[in-house]
Amino acid sequence: MSVKKPVQENEVLAAAQRLGFTIPKGHKDDYKILLSKTDKACQTILDLPDYKPIPDFSAYPRKNVHLPTSKEDNPLKAWAWRADIVAENPEGIIKGKTVCFKDTIAVAGVPLVFGTNAFEDYTPDCDATVVTRVLENGGTVLGKGACENFSHGANSSSSPYGPVENAYAIGFSAGGSSSGCGALIGSGAVDMGIGGDQGGSIRIPASLNGIVGLKPTFGLVPYTGVLTSDAGTDHVGPMARTVLDTAALLQAIAGYDGIDDRQLGAPLSANVPHYVSDLLSARERDLKGIRIGVLKEGFEDPAMMQSVASVVRESVDKYRKLGAVVEEVSVPMHKLSGSMLHVINKFASGGTRQGRQVGRRGLYMTDYWEHLLPWTQEKYDKAKYFVTGTAMSSEYGWSKYPTAYGKAMNLSRQLGDEYNAILNKYDVLIMPTVCQPARRHIPPTANPLAWTEVAPGIVSNTGASNLTGHPSMTIPVGFTPPHPDDVQSPEDADVKLPVGMMIMGKLWDEASVLKIGDAWERANDWKQTVYANGSH
Repeated sequence: MSVKKPVQENEVLAAAQRLGFTIPKGHKDDYKILLSKTDKACQTILDLPDYKPIPDFSAYPRKNVHLPTSKEDNPLKAWAWRADIVAENPEGIIKGKTVCFKDTIAVAGVPLVFGTNAFEDYTPDCDATVVTRVLENGGTVLGKGACENFSHGANSSSSPYGPVENAYAIGFSAGGSSSGCGALIGSGAVDMGIGGDQGGSIRIPASLNGIVGLKPTFGLVPYTGVLTSDAGTDHVGPMARTVLDTAALLQAIAGYDGIDDRQLGAPLSANVPHYVSDLLSARERDLKGIRIGVLKEGFEDPAMMQSVASVVRESVDKYRKLGAVVEEVSVPMHKLSGSMLHVINKFASGGTRQGRQVGRRGLYMTDYWEHLLPWTQEKYDKAKYFVTGTAMSSEYGWSKYPTAYGKAMNLSRQLGDEYNAILNKYDVLIMPTVCQPARRHIPPTANPLAWTEVAPGIVSNTGASNLTGHPSMTIPVGFTPPHPDDVQSPEDADVKLPVGMMIMGKLWDEASVLKIGDAWERANDWKQTVYANGSH
């Protein structure tokens, strides 16, 4: 095979310059020959057809694919694209349930926006494994939920369609980055959905929209066909209005798919626990003998709003009436999880968005990168400030602190060991999901720093289990008034925003997390708990 264009001397010199390498005298031609071999190998690969799972369009035809543009069709700006996909005679554990997917998840024949207009006209030609499994288990797919720009950020202000509105209060954040899924499920537009989570992006929008959201054990649910941020913290998982529906969706999508190497230790699909029947059986018993640890550090973030802490503490106390032993526990290293997550997320996702994906066995979404790369100033201008801030942090961090990422990963294992030591004595750990209720949307004219400061401490509890891989689920347990800074009129004092309580379990023990969450949900009406200044 002939090389389409010979290696130029300036390309050799540019590569050396980026490395900080001075080519010794007389070696320049040698490197031109070496790089020409790289050219040949790359062109051989790029000329071959790609190898991806092939969707079954005959069994699951894509109908009514469209962008909902009217206020009636998309009142919360939560849809990215609509589509109707269902088997002719659906059967399975989620038969009859309507489902949306975060718009990081590939659905063949349906455009993927990735929360940005920095690139356009990308339509995947394959289905993510979770899409295939939803359809095989009887789900009715209604489309894609909007997400934040490049799926980055815990607020809901950066979608190109405009801010995604909270299901309970227009003008307030739906959380991120699975913002659309949270708003659609919370408002009743769909029954359930699948979000993505690298630092809390399932649980934060679930908490802020008054629904259930589960980040499974790392690797339990295949990430195949989902756009990545950092393969070391990538999770996808179920979101729904009840714990039982969450269990059903988890059962439908969990298990090794033979492609995703994040799934080390995951069971095959045929061997996935029967989460639904196990949960229904557990309902015949109380929680006597169950030990619940209330994580002290989970209430100590400086941004913790007292009304949120009060809702969660009283909610935890209700477990005693169900027969559980409830005690306060401490994991001091929990407070360091924010610094670990900052390093891991910034260093990894900044490089990922430049197309630097290496070291993993799995499906690479090469057609997506062909649409995105190379970056230009116009693309950065459209990407919003979470993305550009991360890009800057990544380049700066790798240059100045080249060992920080590896050490943060090592320390995350230490954090995991500390959780495991506590979880050897307790069935689950409990804490607030987020330390403040939904905040107002970021003003369009806000500067980069304001984007990061709009919701302080929002990942202070959720991010830890992304680092360690432990399953954690948020359930709604009450309401709180808005943050004082967000009360802009007398009417705002009447706004009530959901509060979530997060339940963290042992690795691979989603069954206990679901059982303990379901027991609270069935015994209490979360919508009857409303706090104002710490009293109800």
